Amino acid sequence: MHEFAIANGIVNIVLSALGEHGNKVKKIWVKAGIIRAILPDALYFSFNAIKKNEPAIEDAELSIEILALSGKCSDCGEEFKIDRIYSLCPKCFSANVNWTGGNELFVEKIELANTNQC
Repeated sequence: MHEFAIANGIVNIVLSALGEHGNKVKKIWVKAGIIRAILPDALYFSFNAIKKNEPAIEDAELSIEILALSGKCSDCGEEFKIDRIYSLCPKCFSANVNWTGGNELFVEKIELANTNQC
């Protein structure tokens, strides 16, 4: 279950961004490409287990957005986004594709409980 390692990474990123200011986090937005093969329920479960030990994020809500696989076919020029892992151009079925998205994994935004955003 790699979601536990990802949840631990999210917690470390958020705590690092907070520094020693004593702020409490209200919400964390994460974007993950479909290639990361994240099971959102497993990530929520892992995050909720880890956050119990961190006062700054113990009440934080996690929001996960799964990003589509995107690419451009080098043969026909088709630019596309698809919501499943697929290695061919959906128009001409060529494997000569330059992948432009779908492998991302990052904390997009952190909302603090006592201020706007960090």
